[in-house]
Amino acid sequence: MNIEDQLSNLLDDREFQEIDARFRRFNLFEAVGAVRAELRHSNFLAFLLSPSRPHGLGVDILTRLLRAFVAKLPREKRPIGILDLLVGNLDAAIVERERNNIDIFIEVKPLKLAVVIENKVDSLVSEGQLVRYRQFVQHRFPDWRKLFVLLTPDGERPDDPNYDDPEYLTFSYSALADLIAKYAEERHSAISSDIALILDNYVDTLRRFIVEDAELQEKARQLYFRYKEAFDFILTIKPPPENALDPVRAVIEESAQFAFDRRAPRLIRFVPAEWESLQELNSCPKDRWTRTGRSLLFELSAHRSSDRININLVLGPAGPEFREYLYSWASKNLSVFVGLVKPMGLRTSTIYGHDLLTAAAAQEMDEEQKAGALLDEWRKFTELHLPMLKASVDEAVRLWREKDRLSQ
Repeated sequence: MNIEDQLSNLLDDREFQEIDARFRRFNLFEAVGAVRAELRHSNFLAFLLSPSRPHGLGVDILTRLLRAFVAKLPREKRPIGILDLLVGNLDAAIVERERNNIDIFIEVKPLKLAVVIENKVDSLVSEGQLVRYRQFVQHRFPDWRKLFVLLTPDGERPDDPNYDDPEYLTFSYSALADLIAKYAEERHSAISSDIALILDNYVDTLRRFIVEDAELQEKARQLYFRYKEAFDFILTIKPPPENALDPVRAVIEESAQFAFDRRAPRLIRFVPAEWESLQELNSCPKDRWTRTGRSLLFELSAHRSSDRININLVLGPAGPEFREYLYSWASKNLSVFVGLVKPMGLRTSTIYGHDLLTAAAAQEMDEEQKAGALLDEWRKFTELHLPMLKASVDEAVRLWREKDRLSQ
C-alpha cells in the first residue's frame, strides 16, 4: 500500500477521528493558557474546594479530596479519621491562596484541622520551602491536626533533596482527575450544566496536558503500528520542536569554554571549563545534588508559564567551611554577584541571578524575536557578567588556598 492510500485510510479511521476530535474540542483552560500554569491550577482548585464559593458544589469536592489524602496514609499515621471527615462540619472550612506563600491552605476550625497543599506542575521546590510551610503551621496551630500534601503530575517525589520532607504525602494529578471525573459522573443530574462543563474541561486538561492518559496512549500506539508508514512519512517533514533554550544550547555546545552538567528541555546546567580542575568547586556528594559532584554551577531556566528565561549561579551542598566562605565572599561583592539571595540556604544558594528574557518582554515578541533577544542577552552576559564572575570566584579560591596553606 502506498503512502497516499495509507494517509487516506488513516483519515477515515474511526479511532483516529475520535482522537482528532478530542484535541480539536474547545477547552476553556487551554483557551486562557492555563493548561500547565501552576498559579491558575492552584486558583481553580482552591475555588472548587472552598464551600463558600459560588459553584453549587458545597463541600463535596473538599470532602472527597481530604478522604483521598487521608486514605493514602497508614492508619496509625492518619491525623484524622475518615469518619470524622464525613460527620464533621466542613462547611466551616476556610480555603486560602498564598497564606504565608502556601499554594493552598485549608483551615477547618471545628475539626481543628490544618491542611497544606503544595502544587508543583513544572517548577521545582526551592530549598527549605516545604520545611518552612510545615514549621509555620506547627507554630501557628500547635495543637491542631495537620495534613501536608505535595501535588505533582505523577504523584512521585522528584530526585531532588528539597522534596525529602517525610511529613508530606504525595498525591497525583491523575488521581485528582479521576476523583473529579467520578464525582461529575455520579452527580451529573444534581449539578448545573455550566459547572458540569467546567469540570469536564478541567479533567480533560489534566489528562491531556498534565498526566499520562494510558487509554489515549494505547489507542495512539495501535494507530501508529496500523499506519506506521504514513506516520513515519509525516514525521520526516514535521518541523523540529521549538525549545526556548535551543538558541543558547547550541552556542554552549559549540563552545569549548563550557562544560555541560545537565540538559533538559527547560533547564541547562553548565560550568566554565576551567572550573572542572578546581577541587573546591567539585566537592559536592553525588547523592545530595548533582550527580557530577559539582558544587558551583550555572543554571539556565525557561519558565513554561511566562516565557521568562533567567540564569543563576548556584552554590550547592559542598563542604560547609568553604561553602560559607564563598557565600560570604559573594555577599561582600554584590556589584559582581547581583541578585544574591539571602540568607544562605541549607542545601543550595543562589549567589547570582539575572533575567536574559523577562516575562513582560516575552509577551510582546514572537518566537523569532524571543530567540534573537535571548542571544543578544546571552552575548552581553558572556562578555560582561561572566568574566567578572569567573575572575571573582577564581580569586576567592586562590585566597582560600593561601589561607589554608598558611594555617598548616
